[in-house]
Amino acid sequence: MITSSGALCDVCDKYILPLLDEKVNCFGVKGIAQKLHCHNKCKELVLSIGNEWEKLPEEGRLFKCFYEYFWGKK
Repeated sequence: MITSSGALCDVCDKYILPLLDEKVNCFGVKGIAQKLHCHNKCKELVLSIGNEWEKLPEEGRLFKCFYEYFWGKK
């Protein structure tokens, strides 16, 4: 998510500080129309878990989105 204060990671819900080798990575998820954003560490996580969304950090918006879709409000 891009905010007035900068990019916010949709995976862990922390700001992405584009310093040194860190960058804002854009990605998409089937069923979500908006572009999603994450930093390098969370990009590796998203690529490694495949369809096992339960392995996403619970504090992130992406986990909350999946949780609400499959199980209702948390």
